[in-house]
Amino acid sequence: MNIFSSAKTLQISYIGMQTQEVAIEPNLKVILKADAKNLDEVVVVAYGTASKKSITGAVSALDTKDIEMRPVTNAAAALEGAAPGVQINNTYGEPGSDKMSIRIRGFSSVNGVNSPLIVVDGTPYSGNLNDISSDDIESISILKDAASSALYGNKAANGVVLINTKRGKSERLNFRINVKQGMYMRGLPEYDRLGIKDWMETMWKGEAEYAAVDMADKLGTLTPGEYATKNLMGIVKSNIFDAANDKLFDKDGNFIANVLPGYDDLNWNKAMERTGYRQDYNISTDIATEKYDFFASMGYLKEQGYTINSDFDRFSARLNANVRPTKWFKAGVSLNGAISKNNYSEGASEGGALYANPFYQTMMMAPVFPIYKHNTDGSIVIGPDGDKVYNLHIGGAGDYLNDRHIIYEMKNDFDRKNRNTLSGQAYGTVMFLKDFEATAKGDIYTYNQNRVRFNNTNVGDGSANNGRLFSYDTRLREYRFSQEIMWKHDFKLHHIDVLLAHESYKLTNSYNQYSKTNMMLEGNTQGANFAETTGATGSEDNYTTESYLGRARYNYSSKYYVDFSFRRDASSRFKDPWGNFWSIGGSWIVSDEKFMKPLRWVNSLKLRASYGEVGNDQSAAYYAYQALYLADTNAHQGAYIKSQLANPLLKWEKSSSVDVALEGRLFDRFNFSIDYFDKRSKDLLFDVYNPLSAGPTDLWGTATVDPTGRSVITKNIGTVSNRGVDIALDADIIRTNAWKWNLGINLTYLKNEIVKLPDHKDITKGVQKLSEGKSIYEFNTYTYAGVDQMDGMALYVADPEKVTEKNIEAGNIIEINGKHYCYNPGAYGIREWHGSALPKAYGSLNTSLSYKGISLTLLGTFSLGGKVYDSNYAGLMSMSANSASALHVDMLTSWNGKPEGMTETSPNRIDPNGTPRAAMSTDSQYFGSASSRWLQNASYFVMKNINVGYDFPTSITDKLNISGLRVYGAIENAFTITARKGMNPQYSYSGSSDQTYVTARVVSFGLNLKF
Repeated sequence: MNIFSSAKTLQISYIGMQTQEVAIEPNLKVILKADAKNLDEVVVVAYGTASKKSITGAVSALDTKDIEMRPVTNAAAALEGAAPGVQINNTYGEPGSDKMSIRIRGFSSVNGVNSPLIVVDGTPYSGNLNDISSDDIESISILKDAASSALYGNKAANGVVLINTKRGKSERLNFRINVKQGMYMRGLPEYDRLGIKDWMETMWKGEAEYAAVDMADKLGTLTPGEYATKNLMGIVKSNIFDAANDKLFDKDGNFIANVLPGYDDLNWNKAMERTGYRQDYNISTDIATEKYDFFASMGYLKEQGYTINSDFDRFSARLNANVRPTKWFKAGVSLNGAISKNNYSEGASEGGALYANPFYQTMMMAPVFPIYKHNTDGSIVIGPDGDKVYNLHIGGAGDYLNDRHIIYEMKNDFDRKNRNTLSGQAYGTVMFLKDFEATAKGDIYTYNQNRVRFNNTNVGDGSANNGRLFSYDTRLREYRFSQEIMWKHDFKLHHIDVLLAHESYKLTNSYNQYSKTNMMLEGNTQGANFAETTGATGSEDNYTTESYLGRARYNYSSKYYVDFSFRRDASSRFKDPWGNFWSIGGSWIVSDEKFMKPLRWVNSLKLRASYGEVGNDQSAAYYAYQALYLADTNAHQGAYIKSQLANPLLKWEKSSSVDVALEGRLFDRFNFSIDYFDKRSKDLLFDVYNPLSAGPTDLWGTATVDPTGRSVITKNIGTVSNRGVDIALDADIIRTNAWKWNLGINLTYLKNEIVKLPDHKDITKGVQKLSEGKSIYEFNTYTYAGVDQMDGMALYVADPEKVTEKNIEAGNIIEINGKHYCYNPGAYGIREWHGSALPKAYGSLNTSLSYKGISLTLLGTFSLGGKVYDSNYAGLMSMSANSASALHVDMLTSWNGKPEGMTETSPNRIDPNGTPRAAMSTDSQYFGSASSRWLQNASYFVMKNINVGYDFPTSITDKLNISGLRVYGAIENAFTITARKGMNPQYSYSGSSDQTYVTARVVSFGLNLKF
């Protein structure tokens, strides 16, 4: 190279690489780094790939670097906060859980499935994503509109998530070792509950109120306070103090006793939870040559959960190999296998029995109930084997645990899943006539799971049967075969490509279960060790589809793009199986126009628009259109009972969407994307009651809320709309050779609205109601007016139709300052609208800062608006004269007497934010009624991920004879900010709450080594 003698520096640039300026030396070696923002990135799309520039639909993508930042078991969890328009609920912190859910641009179905289609390496995937190592994933693309997802037709109404695994890329043989070690702990704090002294005094107030109201004519010479002091321990049942039952309080209700030494076992949460350990090891190798490429990996993951009986183990392996023996033929195989074992708690799942739910039991446990038996001096009883003796079988009126013990049961019961999965894909492609490619591809996915559940002989569900065992076997097989032909050609400035394909698919899912009781030999939990078989059943389901599809893409001068897609699907779920789905989209690279050349600060500018229609057959059952019969027996005689009427008119749920977007890059620093979408879902499935003449399908009235057992039929009636705006912004604040700082935000505004319901009639669902013009999760419940400061009673807005002289004279309705209220909202209150569970907006904030080899990345997710019905808080704010349970600290703000100067006509007589009096009387039975009192702001902010890393320079790695070395530390779910401590607003999209697993905080340290 010839240069001027006066030159001091040399500037080196290359397309797609970062420009570097270096000092001139006689011998110079410069390694350019890729500049992803300047590359025309290739993105995985439906049935292939496309340059980001050419895409006409709404597609977001993550690459392997984004995924590696996150210590997640389920790779799709890395989507949280990564793209606008995508909501992830991944707060069920049990290791190995498959309860993570994804929503893309709202909710397309009211009663059906809202989850997107998952596609792995071009094949729809119905398995558990926990079976795929996140280290094996190269990229994830999210198809958010009909134009980008229409080629998946019958399953694309809720969007599509495309997962692409790694392939060989370099001519050099690479070998990598990735190690992660960390801690696994509870990521949300508990609700604030009263300590022993405050709890005892609050309970005393409640008992005194009970005496004053319900026992007034039976007190004799006792005052309500004296009655409470004498009788409270009849409710509490656990005297752990240094005083007798009737000597624990002074005359004013102040607690004056002390806890006996030795009672250090009163924290049931502490006994149930722990700091778990997480370890993840992966090795992989890859190479790519002109004739072949392959990628192979093996991994082991072990997660020890933050409860004492939860863990997940997984061995995984993958092979992706492709060969190109000639110029006109290529072929390949992809294999992925996983073996996993999962210990978990069914009782903690949604809908589980409260007495078997460890989170509910420990949350509601009164602070005076010990885990172990104690001697009279307070010391813990030690058994003959030297172990502490659990407080079991207390018996009689003093049994405050109702002959249950959640800690003992967790340690002596188990619920285990063993799962084996194998997926395989093989393809062959022939290139002919220069521009044609024909591909045949076959896929198979197999899933075998055995679940064994055991209840011990001593305490709990198995004690009445001398032990209980359940065994469940599930076997799933999926087969898919496809044929594709692709033609593409360039006519000077014109480019066109056409895809035609056919697919056939079959699923077979079999299930067998048996249950046994009467354990013969303690400690042996094999089925042969149980003497009595109490049940056995089995079933098999089959589901098939067939599809024809096509796509045509055209562009002129890489400036104007038009795509058209069409798919015709047949599903075995419908009598008339065929449905047609299509899309059309176009984009214009505005920045390539001549009139834009003077605007040098506009690096790229793209306008795109699309429309399409896609379907959803997942909301319908496997045999939705057929008449079904239930097999049953009575007195050893078998019979079949009709359980479902024929429904030949049932058809697909369909979604149509419009998408318009403007995206680009300005000043070579600022990236933006603004995307308006309008998605309307129609022909939604609703159950409609038939007249009695149609006959029953539920003889015992168990499957429906109608005790007559009259039949229902599912019809395509409803319509739902989701409209909104996706915004993605990021900017390079600092960009020098040493320093780089990028700051970004993703934001989605969403309006969900029910457009049509059956017969245009509202449908009440608990504290919510479906109503045209409202969202699918709109709260409609009784209105809590506040506390009457004259007597501490809870007041609710009265139903005007119930305001009668009779009800007023009976005291059911009261009038305060010209307005009417009631005490019993279920009988005399009015349901009113109280907002939606859905947020007004949601999104994420992200930043990355690097200096030479040191990097820091932060990701925070947020949700603004919406409400949650906090039933957990409601439970902690309730008292009972029949049993003792934990109380929230807000009980300390309970009404404690009429304020000075308060009169019946005072304008502030009703305190809208007040807490009713501490009470156990019948007057207080409606204090905890379902109402707006328990609605709380659902807004939150989660510091989702913090990652600090260091990439060792080549001066060190070259000496070590390795290609790369990186060490890092990361925190997943570092902290969460909500309107109430302990509340989990991310538990469900519908605004409900439950006591169950919450977000896990994972602190990990990792090492990536490359040879």
